Amino acid sequence: MFENFKKSLFLERDLKGLENYIKGFVSGFDGILKETLLNTLLAGGKRIRPALFLICAKNEKYDAGYLTPAAAAIEILHTASLIHDDIIDNSLLRRGKKTIHHVYDKDTARYVGDYLFTYSFYLLNSYHNNQILREMSETSQYLVIGEFDQIKTKKILDQSEEIYLEKINKKTSSLFKLSCVLGGILSGSIDSDIENMRRFGGYLGIAFQINDDLIDINIDKPGYKPDKPIGNDIRQGNVTLPLIYALKDKKFKEQIKSILDTNNGMIDDEEADRIIGMIYETGAIKMARQKIYFYLNEAKKVIKLIRGNERKSGLIEICDFLLNYVEKIN
Repeated sequence: MFENFKKSLFLERDLKGLENYIKGFVSGFDGILKETLLNTLLAGGKRIRPALFLICAKNEKYDAGYLTPAAAAIEILHTASLIHDDIIDNSLLRRGKKTIHHVYDKDTARYVGDYLFTYSFYLLNSYHNNQILREMSETSQYLVIGEFDQIKTKKILDQSEEIYLEKINKKTSSLFKLSCVLGGILSGSIDSDIENMRRFGGYLGIAFQINDDLIDINIDKPGYKPDKPIGNDIRQGNVTLPLIYALKDKKFKEQIKSILDTNNGMIDDEEADRIIGMIYETGAIKMARQKIYFYLNEAKKVIKLIRGNERKSGLIEICDFLLNYVEKIN
């Protein structure tokens, strides 16, 4: 998704450095742990979070070698959260490969996720900066709370947009915020810039998650190869923003309730496809896209308040790439 973006900035070189760093980390293991890390950390991924970190850290004293361990910590924490998410959702695929708990078992997957989680703290501790560790600790708590909130609200159709936003602010946006804030801290940015980076990360994270919601129900998917089956959220009972908007249609809501009642709350592939088809018959897709545009515009407003031309151009380009990507789907 962000390949061309990476080529247009200093990021191409420094993200390659990050890949080499992660490869070196993985090569230090053997057996099951090495195999699982090869299929998670080195299985692709957009690296958008470490890219945000590096952009926000960009200044006249920028030192990629100094920053790479922190960039790796961010990506490792993200991967740990995905492994735990997959266990909870019993997902079959992640980044086009079978999830760890399907290849091995849930205990193995859980311990791999736990190891990556703790190792990310180990990497950040090397900077001897209490502010970084506080931000990391708070984000880790939000990730867990956000996952709990999603579990509690599964298959509950009467959810407001406000509840949805509260969940993704913790589950998704928190790591985007952390990426930007750590970049600000390690570049010695002033407090106002760091807080604006936090706001930017929050807006971008929301837009990113809503876009992910649309990808999950993208029945046309021109040129797009998903890393997990279409309709995965629907089958798992996750109430996404397009579904919330579709449920405003009384006829649609009655049909969904009928499906859930008939199948004891379970949704199979056939019913998931049927639900997705019905969502397209409402105005939900258009409304969700408009919400993405809104949050990307809010993010761009915040960029103007952040010092540093290279930072600004990099953050704007990320927004534009996500915007262009939204235009190509659904």
